[in-house]
Amino acid sequence: MSSLIRKVFMKQKKYLNKELKKVFKKELKINVKENNKIYDFNHWDSLGNFNVLLACEKKFNIKFSNQEFSSINSFKEILKVVEKKNI
Repeated sequence: MSSLIRKVFMKQKKYLNKELKKVFKKELKINVKENNKIYDFNHWDSLGNFNVLLACEKKFNIKFSNQEFSSINSFKEILKVVEKKNI
């Protein structure tokens, strides 16, 4: 991978990380960190997780599969799928 492509990729990753944190702040009123997962906060339960994923679909113009909706349960997992679907 060339250094230019690597820089663009890292910049996009930082941007998505920042924007995903904004989704959590807006939807659940929490300041999430990269290692947080479902149930680490009172508002981040199964319904809160569903709402975060719906908000991500809208914000990033992506679609999660039914399996992703039922299995994704951490900030890292959400970020990984958002990154994958934004490439």
